[in-house]
Amino acid sequence: MSTPPQPIQVRAGRGPAKSTFTFDGQWLTIEHSAFTGFPGQRRINVAQISEVHFKAPRPYLTNGWLGVVIVGDTNNHPVRGNRDAVKSPNYCVFTPKQQVDVERLRDVLLAAIASRYQAPPQV
Repeated sequence: MSTPPQPIQVRAGRGPAKSTFTFDGQWLTIEHSAFTGFPGQRRINVAQISEVHFKAPRPYLTNGWLGVVIVGDTNNHPVRGNRDAVKSPNYCVFTPKQQVDVERLRDVLLAAIASRYQAPPQV
């Protein structure tokens, strides 16, 4: 998968506690509403992202979450469940209805990270 031709934007969460992840192929912008506890915007270059964490939701039981591990960031705490994901500014919690969009963002982020490690063509 190559760089997306247009930015991919995912809105996740419910009610007033929503988060937006936007990826333009080079930069990931994370915006949280004031009700999440992390209001404002963070902009991360894809070269600073070392891992993408994803947990699929279980319908009628739990929501899922998507998060990134950023090199050198002090907010890289281990996430074992939704309660931990809510406490990190690098994560967003999403509902089963939002899963398809979040999976697409996850796949594009993983492809962008993997493309950094591909060997150049041999001459």
